[in-house]
This record gives sequence, structure tokens and C-alpha cells, in this order.
Amino acid sequence: MSLHPLLNLSDDAFYNILLFLEEHTYMSRVLCKQIAPLCSESRNYVGNDSSLWETILGGYYLNGSGSSTVKAYRARTQRRSSKRLRRTTAREDVIHAHFVIRDSTEMALQEVADMAISKIPKPLSLARLRGVLTNYGPILHINQRSAHGGTFLVDCCRARCVKESVILVCVKELIVKYGASPDVPATEGASYKHLKKKNHNTLPPLVIAASRGMHTIVKYLLKNSSVSITEKGTSRFRLFMNPKKSICGTYTPLEFAEKMKEAEIENGATECQLPSLNACIKLLKDASEISIF
Repeated sequence: MSLHPLLNLSDDAFYNILLFLEEHTYMSRVLCKQIAPLCSESRNYVGNDSSLWETILGGYYLNGSGSSTVKAYRARTQRRSSKRLRRTTAREDVIHAHFVIRDSTEMALQEVADMAISKIPKPLSLARLRGVLTNYGPILHINQRSAHGGTFLVDCCRARCVKESVILVCVKELIVKYGASPDVPATEGASYKHLKKKNHNTLPPLVIAASRGMHTIVKYLLKNSSVSITEKGTSRFRLFMNPKKSICGTYTPLEFAEKMKEAEIENGATECQLPSLNACIKLLKDASEISIF
């Protein structure tokens, strides 16, 4: 099948089509790994069309609006270089811009992870989260995993020594404003590589929220995203009644919440002391029944 009609489109039209497939900062991956290998015609197009790469490069210098109207020369002039050096191509500049954003995202991830485990002096808050994202932004790979395997959304759900309401507003900020996906789990040791579930233990945000009894976050994730309720996560969670004991394993969000409830009751908790866990279990059971139909 020939791609000739598609490849004859204007660069702006082709760019807007690519926006439906992927974010502008990941567009080069779609071109190089999905479109270029299709045939020799597409390979030559991706490798030789400098104006297309100029347009993609402009996406790295947007103010976060997602518009594709930035002129190519504005993007090129923002990268300073010595006149003695060979002029870089637009494709090389896209590669450079990608690595810059990747590294900026990694530093932002580390700061958010530090806030999530800190009791003093700077625990997680919406203002501090916004400060980090603004400082390293405006464009970040919001679903990128850190070198330790965490994501912005997972690290916020893991946050200690903060109220559930604080975590909820941070989760809303990441999903609504920055487009974070609840379907991207954390994993240990995956870094920037593609995740292979058979080699890594994964941990989705919904599993954390359910296991910790954060029913407002469970409700929000179920209502405002296409999060999977059957995806399992591997982790260890301490009991509220006896912090010296914990539940660990690989379970779905509902299974983890039920395991936590059973363990809490075994350690002296009553039904009246577990309203949040009960609310999480009810929400997840209702979602499971709806998904069956």
C-alpha cells in the first residue's frame, strides 16, 4: 500500500494528523519507529524532509498551549551555537530538545519524590508541586518514569505526612492541567526504557489509593479517567493499627483493599474504624460490576 497521498500533504497538515497520535514532544518517536519502517518511501520522507522536522522542533518551544503555529525560525534561533561549528539540522535539534526535556523532567521528578517522602521542611503541597512544574517546564514529559521508576502521579499518591485533600488536588492538577495518565504505572529500574512487565514490578496509582484507603482519590480516578481496575500492582503497605506489620504482594486495587481490611481487623480494628477502606472497596466493587456489563 502506497503512502504517497499522505506524504504529499503539507507539513502543517501532516503535523496536525500526528498530534492525534502522540504529544508533540513524542512525535519524533512516531515518525522514526512507526512511520519510517513502513516502506522506503516513508523512510526517505522522514529522513529527508527538513521542513517537517522544523515544524516538529517548534513544538518543543511552545508555551504549553499545544498550538502548532510557532514559526520554525523562532525555534531554531533559541538554540545558540558557535559560528565555527557545523550548522545542525532540524532533526538534530529535535534530538537535542528531546534530551533537554527528558533531563528537566528527571530533575522535576526527583524534587516531587523528595517532597512526597519529606515530613519537614517541605512536604508535598499544591503550591510546591506547581512551583516545581513551572520551574522545570513549561513542557515536561508528564508520564515519564524517573531513574528510580516513579511518575509524578504515583509519587503524589505515595506522599506521606499530608492530608488526603492535598493529594487529591495535586492529582487533579496533574491529570486536568498536564494530562498525566493514571494508566502509567511506576516501576523499579525501568528509567527511560520501555516497560516490560515480566521483568519489572509495576504499581499503578489506583492500587496505592485503594490500599491506603484514600476513597476520594479512588472515586476521582474512577470517574474522571479510563483507569484500569483489573491491572495489578506490586508493593508493600503498612497497617494503620500496627505499623510494624504490612501487607505485600501483587494484587488488583480491590484485592489489595480487601487484604488491607482483613489485616486491619486481625490487628484489632473494627468496622467503624475503617470507613475509608470500606468506601474504597464499595467504589471498586461498583466499578467492577459496571465493567462486566
